[in-house]
Amino acid sequence: MAKILHISRDNKFLDFAIKCFEEVIPGENVYLVLSESSDLRFISSELVQTGTLDQINELVQNQAFISKFKAAIFHGISDTEEKVLEVLPENLKVIWFGWGYDYYPLLDFFMLSFLGQKTKEFWYSTQPLITRSKLKFHEILPVWNYWKSRKKIKVFSRVDYFAPVLEYEYKRIKKMHPRFRAKYIDWNYELGDSIFSNLGKDFVRGNNFLVGNSAAITNNHLDLFELIREKSLDDQKIYVPLSYGFPKKYKSSIKVKGKELFGEQFFPMEDFIPFGDYLDTMKTCGFALIGSIRQQALGNIYMCLALGLKVYLHPKNPLLFELRQMGFVLFDLEDFRLETDFSNTLPRDIQIHNRELMRRKSKKENYLVKTQNLVKLIQAF
Repeated sequence: MAKILHISRDNKFLDFAIKCFEEVIPGENVYLVLSESSDLRFISSELVQTGTLDQINELVQNQAFISKFKAAIFHGISDTEEKVLEVLPENLKVIWFGWGYDYYPLLDFFMLSFLGQKTKEFWYSTQPLITRSKLKFHEILPVWNYWKSRKKIKVFSRVDYFAPVLEYEYKRIKKMHPRFRAKYIDWNYELGDSIFSNLGKDFVRGNNFLVGNSAAITNNHLDLFELIREKSLDDQKIYVPLSYGFPKKYKSSIKVKGKELFGEQFFPMEDFIPFGDYLDTMKTCGFALIGSIRQQALGNIYMCLALGLKVYLHPKNPLLFELRQMGFVLFDLEDFRLETDFSNTLPRDIQIHNRELMRRKSKKENYLVKTQNLVKLIQAF
């Protein structure tokens, strides 16, 4: 059996992928992690090998090494992974597990259509005048955006199979870029058993607010803050995860604005903390506001639904439709705007309904079947 090469940066989802692939084809995978240090922040598996970009590029161009593999799986493709993609031999099949941040530029390179009004105003204010003018012109006539997206398509022309978070996103990319040749495959990251092994029988026990999932600007924190500011809050805390995200200067602005609006009730979560500790914080919350217009924060949303939080998504977020189609009970930000009482969270029967749906969806067997199907495809190359 030919081996599978995995290429990733240090991220909190690779451990899950390693468990799946090692259960299906133990010892037949090599996991290369792009890192300047062997001391990783997110990955705990001892099976990974770390290396700088230069070291990994040298390794994958070594014929004695790369000839062992039938396929290379990229766990997200940022500008860094693109440089590895460029030097892979032509006969090696390439599979791309998309995260969102890496393929949404194919739909809107400048991400402006995914920003709320307040967030967009902030973003414009940080740009030089000439850039601001170009971006505003793009909003009126998005030719520049389309050209930049086309350049990205050339980069991804090396990809043979693509697994975005939602199949809907693949169809959107194909519609906008018919020359995108990668075929769709069904595989994605889930927290699966990790949620329920740490959950026990607990549901939420508080009415604090969880806002967004990261420091990424597409969370639209500023727009969410405006919604919350209009409400009469008691002593509820506002927890805002900010442990990662882009751009870096946006994070400091969120901290300043949150403190200004909510004072001692504002709690920015800047450090990556153990999963169990994060769940403990979430259990003190009754409400989760996700302001992203694009698909984002799916892991956080799943955890919130399993815990019994009342989840609000942006009305244009494709996840809202997808999750409702699955049977989950969740709400949109217009519902939040109309509500006045935040002393109580979801009724227990709805909490139980959402948890049991999530339990069935998160069964380990579901992910193993997807992994088995993918391995069969790879071995047939």
